[in-house]
Amino acid sequence: MSNLAICGVGNIGKVHLGNLLSLRGCRVTGIVDSNRNELEKVARQFSVRAFQNWEELLEDSEVDAVVVATPASSHRELCCSALAAGKHVFVEKPLANTLEDSNAIVEAEAHSRRVVQVGFCERFNAAYIEARRAIVEGRLGEVRAIQSLRLAPYEMSDPTWDLGVLDTAGHNFDLIQWLMGKSPRAVLARGTRVYDGANIHHVCTTLLSFENGAMAVDTIAWVREKHHPLSCCAQSQMLILGNRGSFHVDHSGRPAWVMDDQQFRAIDTIIIGGSEYYGCLKLQFDHFLKAIAGEALPAVTARESLAAEMITLAALKSLRTGQEISF
Repeated sequence: MSNLAICGVGNIGKVHLGNLLSLRGCRVTGIVDSNRNELEKVARQFSVRAFQNWEELLEDSEVDAVVVATPASSHRELCCSALAAGKHVFVEKPLANTLEDSNAIVEAEAHSRRVVQVGFCERFNAAYIEARRAIVEGRLGEVRAIQSLRLAPYEMSDPTWDLGVLDTAGHNFDLIQWLMGKSPRAVLARGTRVYDGANIHHVCTTLLSFENGAMAVDTIAWVREKHHPLSCCAQSQMLILGNRGSFHVDHSGRPAWVMDDQQFRAIDTIIIGGSEYYGCLKLQFDHFLKAIAGEALPAVTARESLAAEMITLAALKSLRTGQEISF
């Protein structure tokens, strides 16, 4: 039984809290957030302890691991201090929003004897696991091209995020380099604004070029459809083309939905998650708990997640300069 505490109870923090409370093999010992009113509200809602501050959490000897679900700019300080305090760390993606901060977390990971896992939950999605298996077993031959598309609900995104729409694109960037088995040699990104009131790109298409001539094209869009079910605007698709075969993933639909006197809701299986669905958001914590217990090798470590981080930051630089960015 591992004791976990959660730092940050915003959108994804509350999802993680609900998922962890439903899992065997762990206990949520408490939560902490800089927004005291929200902290106390969530603590009452889920009947968990509210720590006074981050320092109190770190000093609690019962806490084995922390879940960091705060803005990326805070990840370096929180992850490094947690590792120094002897806690295992699960940190939401992106690892950080600068390479300097990311490398600092990687360095702290290397000098600790603790597990660090980054929240690239799609690595635990059965469809992408099978795609990876098909590639490793040689059934697709040499992968020459990948096309990916991800739509995300605008209302559940934050236009103030430093990485903007590319924060969401990080999932596809991680999957592309994981499936390709290599990092790109160059990145070129183009974007556009769709909605008024935010000085940020709402749509971005990124071209990743690889040394062997292979390529990947990713498109991410924040879609404003507030009067429609979530399933209309939270979708992902991927087409993987090899010289011997292809693999297609399509999450544009949902396997189930729930309707009661309050609402209609399609149960999300991609990113947002839900208490009714035992999907990749829960499976990533299953693996994290097993890694803590020494029953599995750590997956999606800080060092491994650097590839997606570098692609994301290169795409952001390309968006701002209009230039192709080479590694």
